[in-house]
Amino acid sequence: MHSPATRLQIWWGAVRPFAYPASVFPVVLGAVLAWHDGCAFRWGRFTLTLAGMLCFHTAANLLNDCFDYRRGLDERVNPGSGAIVRGWLTPGQIQRAAWLCILLGSLCGLVLVWLAGGMVLWLGLAGMVIVLGYTRSGWCFKYVGLGDAAIFAAFGLLPVLGAYWVQAEAFSWQPILWSIPLAAYTTGILHANNWRDIENDADKDCRTLAVRLGDQASQAYYRLLILGPFVLVIAYIAAARAFALPIAAPLSALASLLALPMALKLAIPDWRRQPETFAMLDARTAQLQMRFAILLILGFLVDAHF
Repeated sequence: MHSPATRLQIWWGAVRPFAYPASVFPVVLGAVLAWHDGCAFRWGRFTLTLAGMLCFHTAANLLNDCFDYRRGLDERVNPGSGAIVRGWLTPGQIQRAAWLCILLGSLCGLVLVWLAGGMVLWLGLAGMVIVLGYTRSGWCFKYVGLGDAAIFAAFGLLPVLGAYWVQAEAFSWQPILWSIPLAAYTTGILHANNWRDIENDADKDCRTLAVRLGDQASQAYYRLLILGPFVLVIAYIAAARAFALPIAAPLSALASLLALPMALKLAIPDWRRQPETFAMLDARTAQLQMRFAILLILGFLVDAHF
């Protein structure tokens, strides 16, 4: 079986870096929202938050591959993953690497608890529960259809609110509201993966939300996840002006609508009729999330600066 040239390339593929925007941009957004609210930007805290989030995201990816393989769920190679199935790495190697990432992420979190207080600890513990409970031996979120809700929280509410708190050391509804559009895209990445694997997962008694919904409803759900964020941005801005709500909703956030053409290209096709492209739908959704997130964050930066 063909193998990458170096161990670095093997591990690079195993951790699935194409999905890292799902952890990077929530942290950036939370910190930028705090700065937009008038807080000084604390680069050291931001760096620790980002490093910790990346460690936990990597651990989650590795553990998911390890336990899916051990439960017989992963038997074929997919474009975005499959280091164990390909025979490049063993489940034991993957699991040890995951625990190392959890250790490093926990160290970052403990430093942030010391710097910013106990709220960080509770948010971190909630994230840890999701990382360890998403896929494991026995009961887990993924196999009972709760994976989407778990990922929505772990890559939306928790990191955006956590990054905001680390910077501002205060609670605000802003990070909660603005975490929803980014979390929808992260859930869309997951759902694209589960939708692609719907037949195999059903055969292995993995009752993901995609399996529970079925093919047609899964397509409708995917469209909601990738088009809904644009509706939310417009709704936030309109509501803030129509009802004088005390939420940060600058007109410059409409820059995120520049990502709408790409979203429509992913929402319109019947992907089951394009199996080769369908196999890469999760990676293409990650690219859409990155474009949307960059434009949204730039909108807040522009508003704060000018």
